[in-house]
Amino acid sequence: FIFLQIKKRKLMIESIFHTLPFTVCLFWSVIFLIEYRRADPAKKLLTFFMIVCSFLYFSHAVYFNKNIPLFSVIESLYAFCTLAVYPLYYLYICKLTDPKPFQIKNYWILIPSIVISLWAALFYVLLDDNRISFVENNLFDSLQNVNNLSFAAKGQSYRLVIMKIVFIFQLILICFFSLKKLIRFDKQIKNYYANTEEKELTPIKRLLIVFIIYAFLSVIANHVGRVFFLQEPWLVIIPSLIFSSMIFAIGYIGYKHILITDELYKETNYDIADKSIVMETTQTPYMSSQLGEAINQLMEEKEVFRQKGLLITDVAREIGSNRTYVSNYINKELNISFSEFINIYRIKFAQSLLTDTNQSYSMLEIIELSGFSHEGSFYRTFKKQTGLTPAQWREQQCSHIKSL
Repeated sequence: FIFLQIKKRKLMIESIFHTLPFTVCLFWSVIFLIEYRRADPAKKLLTFFMIVCSFLYFSHAVYFNKNIPLFSVIESLYAFCTLAVYPLYYLYICKLTDPKPFQIKNYWILIPSIVISLWAALFYVLLDDNRISFVENNLFDSLQNVNNLSFAAKGQSYRLVIMKIVFIFQLILICFFSLKKLIRFDKQIKNYYANTEEKELTPIKRLLIVFIIYAFLSVIANHVGRVFFLQEPWLVIIPSLIFSSMIFAIGYIGYKHILITDELYKETNYDIADKSIVMETTQTPYMSSQLGEAINQLMEEKEVFRQKGLLITDVAREIGSNRTYVSNYINKELNISFSEFINIYRIKFAQSLLTDTNQSYSMLEIIELSGFSHEGSFYRTFKKQTGLTPAQWREQQCSHIKSL
């Protein structure tokens, strides 16, 4: 009796971990579907991603609970979901970093998953009554000798091998191009906004790095095969926890993230129809030295860096130039981003307030007067530029003055 009780509890625990990723996916699918009408384009794509993930992990739960008849029915859709989840996440990244509406050609990345899914469905039809025995012998047991299989069974066997190759190949490409898109967009943000808080894609970028690690683990799990986990059921706990946490993180960050691509490209006069950037002015550009002098004069005399919502277009307008020329000067001549350029002036101003002997400012007042929107951003920037915290820097300056 005790042995049966232990076995029941063990099976219950295994069942919980079999269904955990599916439960997480279903939770976020419901959340996103509730807000689908009000959602931005990126969240709508993330909704489809979660729905596909839900079916993928539902299939996993069916497999690990050894429901062979049901799995034989849904395996062709499972093949689609296996190869579609990562491309869908890539499309989500594309939508986060580009305001242009998708065209049919943007979905070519889903072609391998569609083709292989149709391949699976066709050969399952050809297998007819042998479908369940094929699934049992080839997906729940060691792969049989291909030479002994029927034409339809051979087709399915080759399809399973090709699926593994396509899975690895697309993971490498998707991770590479997703990271590239995020880095490029991050650079655009820093070259347009002085205050980049809540506008950067840092959480998404960090999540992608974790995503790459998980993708690597997916490749290992894919190579090891599901049969291995059937033989060692307790090991399912590891991938279950890993993929559940990944899906939850994707859902949470995606839910909290506010899409700013439309805002950014409207402000930079990005014309989606013409696919061109409209210049703010047709004035003759300053020579590089004149432009630099005008910008520095604007910073030192008018102290525009103290403006919290400062944009590069504001600077260009003040000096009678345009955004492109100002951006090129800061990026190419000074080799820094617009955000970094403004923060140099802000930290210098903050340092002057820290050492002001005529008036004592609180740290919050210094942050406010210097133009920073967030306390954390001020401390990070100060430490990055000086190597010290504001308090340490002020103490060092006081010690230096006393020694003189």
